[in-house]
Amino acid sequence: MCSENYIFMPQQKTNIETAIMPFKVQQLVEIIMHKKQLDYEAAFAYLYSSDCYKLLLQEESKLWYISGFGIFDMLEEEKKAKMQDNPKILLFFSFCLEKYKDFVPLSAEETLFVFRKYGVFDYLRKGFDVLHTQGENYILNEIDLFIKVRQQ
Repeated sequence: MCSENYIFMPQQKTNIETAIMPFKVQQLVEIIMHKKQLDYEAAFAYLYSSDCYKLLLQEESKLWYISGFGIFDMLEEEKKAKMQDNPKILLFFSFCLEKYKDFVPLSAEETLFVFRKYGVFDYLRKGFDVLHTQGENYILNEIDLFIKVRQQ
């Protein structure tokens, strides 16, 4: 007999891989926190923004069978390669962060928090080709507008 108080929830497929994911993510976040000296939120962001995490989700990769330290090493190689591929982006991030903290004004730590909270680094990375060719005032106004839109 069905009651109106119950909501039908479809049965989710559970297998060893989906069951192990929370444990593997926990392990990786702890390693990231320790090795990178990050808090748990930053460690989650560090992991979830990676291609390594996307690969971890793919059943055919079987990546979850590798030790947490092994996956962390892969993650570090990926992050290092991304920055080495384009050191101009890292310089642009630094420029934007330093200039925006004076523009608002905020401390460097507060500015970093705002950039991370509202996804400014992703915005800057995606718009790099156009944004880095613009003047300082234009870039700062674009960042400010982007953050204000995200706050609403």
